[in-house]
Amino acid sequence: MANLGNLFTLTDYDLNGDLFVLGAEGEVEEELVNNTVLFLPGTPAAPANAPGRPVVFTRDQATEFLVANALHSVNHGRTDEEAARIAYIRYCAARYGLISPHFQAAANNVRYNDAHRMSPAEETAFRADVAGAQAHTAAFVAALPEARRVTMERIFTDMVCCVAFVFRVRGHHYKEDLRARYETLWQNCLHEADELPVTWERIATDALHAIMPKILDTFWRDSATNSRCAGALIKRVSSAPAGCAGLYALQRGLADVMMVFPGIIDRVPDAYADFQEIMGRLGTSRWGGSINARFYNVARVRIDEGKIGALASVVMGIYEQMAPDSKLRDSPALKRLAQIAPATGGAIGLAARRTAQDERMNLLDTTQAYPAPT
Repeated sequence: MANLGNLFTLTDYDLNGDLFVLGAEGEVEEELVNNTVLFLPGTPAAPANAPGRPVVFTRDQATEFLVANALHSVNHGRTDEEAARIAYIRYCAARYGLISPHFQAAANNVRYNDAHRMSPAEETAFRADVAGAQAHTAAFVAALPEARRVTMERIFTDMVCCVAFVFRVRGHHYKEDLRARYETLWQNCLHEADELPVTWERIATDALHAIMPKILDTFWRDSATNSRCAGALIKRVSSAPAGCAGLYALQRGLADVMMVFPGIIDRVPDAYADFQEIMGRLGTSRWGGSINARFYNVARVRIDEGKIGALASVVMGIYEQMAPDSKLRDSPALKRLAQIAPATGGAIGLAARRTAQDERMNLLDTTQAYPAPT
């Protein structure tokens, strides 16, 4: 079908009706050849029932794996240096048992496995390619001196956990607008940018995309539990998944507003009751609110934004009247929720401001009435 763009200017409401899903539907599964990890017939790999189990390679097996994957990357547009380093990251992932042609797609809630076991015919073709690729293989060796390999091994766990974090909180392995997020996170992990072997785009796609989402998250949580990853990644292991940003921003905003106006929820009791019930469900499911919930075999928590929007508009209305410089007021997800029912929030926010300006609520007048002791 030809690409017709958004010919009908369809809105979120057209796509979702009253039961909006907070944001896009997450990463689309698309089998890309540059993400394919090659295993020769004799290359060891983790068994189907044991993802994360370390795998032992001989020197010959490791060398063949590296050359096969580097040549594959070169054949699909990567430079010799990029290809060699992508191949080494894949090798680390295979050795950690994170990538394997034995992993079953259905058991891991995906449609296909990016790890591919060569057929005998493909192996024969590969060995023929190697015979005429001396210039490439020499460049691969130059790109992977021992010092570089040692560094890549040392930072491997943090690289994987960074990808796991971004996939959790943004719903995609990589998009160009995520580059700055990766760079800032890497600095927070107390790493230098020049430690990275290739760009974050290559790390998150070509090198590590073959780690299935469920296995990726398990590796991150295990690394955090056992203090094998950077402190910044340990702290973030419970970050809200993509799809929940508006709800958690609303939770923080409500807590803030209710400290000043504890009775504010009496104006929207049904909405508040629904919100409490939703947050309770999200609290018992690591992935229930995620736009990628399907990758974890979890039913997506559906949200009636018409009701929740009333609460969000109350919070936003009060912030606009009383705390216009609040960072929470700038939350795109909270703004989107608040736009569902802006009149509610505007009216209550204005009423809150008037209440706060009343002499009985004016803290400045109160403190002036009681002079400081001399």
